[in-house]
Amino acid sequence: MTVAQTTTPLLSFYSHHGQTKASLVESMVGKKLNELRTPSLVIDREILKRNCNKLACIKSDLNTKVRVHVKTHKTVEGTRIQLEGANSNAIVVSTMAEAHAMINSELTKTSLLKDVLLGFPITPDKFSEIFELAKKVPVFQIFIDNLYTLEALEAYCSSTGEGMVSVFLKVDCGYGRAGVPINDTNTLILAKRLSESPYIVFNGIYTHAGHSYSSKNRTEALEYLKNECDMARQFRDYFVNHGIKIVQVSIGATPTVKAITEFMKETDMKEILSGISEVHAGAFAFLDKQQVSTGLGGYEDVAISVASRIASVYKDRDSLLIDAGALAFSKDTAPQGGFGFVLDPTAKETKMIASVTKVSQEHGILQVDASTLSRPELQIGNLIRIIPNHCCLTAACHLYYLIIENGGDTVVDVWVPVRGW
Repeated sequence: MTVAQTTTPLLSFYSHHGQTKASLVESMVGKKLNELRTPSLVIDREILKRNCNKLACIKSDLNTKVRVHVKTHKTVEGTRIQLEGANSNAIVVSTMAEAHAMINSELTKTSLLKDVLLGFPITPDKFSEIFELAKKVPVFQIFIDNLYTLEALEAYCSSTGEGMVSVFLKVDCGYGRAGVPINDTNTLILAKRLSESPYIVFNGIYTHAGHSYSSKNRTEALEYLKNECDMARQFRDYFVNHGIKIVQVSIGATPTVKAITEFMKETDMKEILSGISEVHAGAFAFLDKQQVSTGLGGYEDVAISVASRIASVYKDRDSLLIDAGALAFSKDTAPQGGFGFVLDPTAKETKMIASVTKVSQEHGILQVDASTLSRPELQIGNLIRIIPNHCCLTAACHLYYLIIENGGDTVVDVWVPVRGW
């Protein structure tokens, strides 16, 4: 079995990453948000740090490892804050491009980062690259959830003489996106082959309760957490009962991990997490409109927003046109409806005054009442900030991020994310 090997195509551009950041920092740091082009992505660094710090108790109080997901922001700066806040040295990435950026950064040189997991089932064209990256970090791990992929990896290792690779078996705990089902003959065959393969270090199982985003309140999120843990233990016991050793059990999604921190003092969390060796979360650090809908935090906990300008006012239909559309927000939905909530620019505390009700490529429409329409701060040319539905896809729309602190409007840094696959 021979499979053509591919490489991350933008590697040559990464060498200029530092120059790009330096140029943006020189031209933007110290300026007010309303002095810079819109639409732009804004991150409040203090809120981000506060969110990340909440994860530290999972390790200190529960002796459970925390793995932070960097897919939301895809930056070295954001990853550093996540790792330091959570007291962790482990990340999960969504793309090989992210893996290259983090592994080839000062994060590994200073030993802050020691453990990297590619959080998408590996395809055979990337085998050569995973072995290259594995040489640069103490632990590099992948997902496998199909026998064909395992056989292709074994054939590749046999023909190239490459060593062993660490693998998690991705299992489906009800989300239905990726992972193998329980009580299935093919699942058992794959797990046995992973445990017996001379080319595999079989770490254990990994779940993701993405369906927990449907939580409508904190109690529902806690139930999703309990169900995810129960399902993970069922998978573990199923394999162990068939003679397959499971070393690690990793669970997580932002609502279920938020439930851990929110209910730490109200329930026996050690009992709920019994047998769980690791938790993982990504949107936890930034949050968004969707996450607020779960009842596990408020808009004051959201670290990310989109800066936009009012382009026109239509009094005949009680609406405003802004210069941020689908390419600034994405078209992801949220239970509250619309595409984003507008922050009151005059309020000291977080307050919503309007909703982005419609978007096309570059256009955003705010539908408001007559009293809101007449507010002096909502006139043509004025800057507003909008909390998006989904932090991950909104961040992916932007080539750089403006960093502020403590709710201010002065840029203190500029982060440049890695792009591509």
